[in-house]
Amino acid sequence: MTSNERWALVNAAGLLVATAGTAWFRTLDPLLVAGLVMLGALVVTGRGRWTPQGDFGLANGVTAVRVGLLGFLPLTAAAGAAYLIVLSLLILALDGLDGWLARRHALSSEFGAFFDKETDALFLLLLCGVAAFQGPLPVWILGAGLLRYGFVLVLFFLPVPETTESRSTVARYVYGCMIGALLASFLPYPLLYRPLVTVATAALLFSFVRSLWEVVPARQALWHW
Repeated sequence: MTSNERWALVNAAGLLVATAGTAWFRTLDPLLVAGLVMLGALVVTGRGRWTPQGDFGLANGVTAVRVGLLGFLPLTAAAGAAYLIVLSLLILALDGLDGWLARRHALSSEFGAFFDKETDALFLLLLCGVAAFQGPLPVWILGAGLLRYGFVLVLFFLPVPETTESRSTVARYVYGCMIGALLASFLPYPLLYRPLVTVATAALLFSFVRSLWEVVPARQALWHW
């Protein structure tokens, strides 16, 4: 198990606890603080392994900007739906930019991959929280944001050959659709966003179940059952 994978386990457990605190107190503060602190810890512990060259790199810098922007999600939601949607679209655009920069300038690394996907996961979870506590969606939508963290814990506690997963193109599309559905919920069209959120959540759940099925040795699991 690498240091990044150990961090991912601690991060998943910590954010599950923080989400419970957010649901209990009905404020995003516990989740926002825990998520940003854990990403900061990832940066600190990954020093020297940020890029193949050892420096932080432009691509990771763009991801760090995305992390900073996450802190403004609750504020923009309070200011109005338009501000939240614009900020979220900016975060999504930067998500595409950091990966492109990493590939173009040979900056890809294990740290960069973790930093990118964990920032994506926190963005989704925070947006679910905003939709639940500052928007029209019920609190169960937090479960969609927690799927990534539950998936990480399952990988560590099941007899699987690896403790991380590869990111498929389909999973990226499903992730983008989920973000889009959550943003649509801030528009005054419930007949539009309710089915969108339901379908996107189902697709996200299916994506994680499919990934788990691909990682877990299916025959071994069925034999133990």
